[in-house]
Amino acid sequence: MINTGADLCHDLAPVLRIVGIVVLGVKIVVPILLIVIGMIDLAKAVAEKDEGKIKDAQNKLVRRAITAVIVFLVASLVGVLMKLVGSDDYKKCLPCINHPFGDTCKGYVNEVDEEFDEN
Repeated sequence: MINTGADLCHDLAPVLRIVGIVVLGVKIVVPILLIVIGMIDLAKAVAEKDEGKIKDAQNKLVRRAITAVIVFLVASLVGVLMKLVGSDDYKKCLPCINHPFGDTCKGYVNEVDEEFDEN
């Protein structure tokens, strides 16, 4: 039975760690992919030496770069807002979301694994 936020975070540590890994991946991989794809499109347009295609590729690259920044900032902004409005119980869960490979989260996950092995 879960009585406190700390118990909830402790019991959900493996799930929260997965969420943290996904958030970290989105913050890193998606912006890089958007910019790399935009650069490839621009390189293709430059190789064709068509001014219209180069202009379109430049516009796409700028839009993708802006989208990459927005994706990164939205993920960060949601984290900041949750810290501001979240309850103290929620804040105890943050190590697994913000630092999924950190020692605190690993400790929670290991404790849950040990409890599961005992049952």
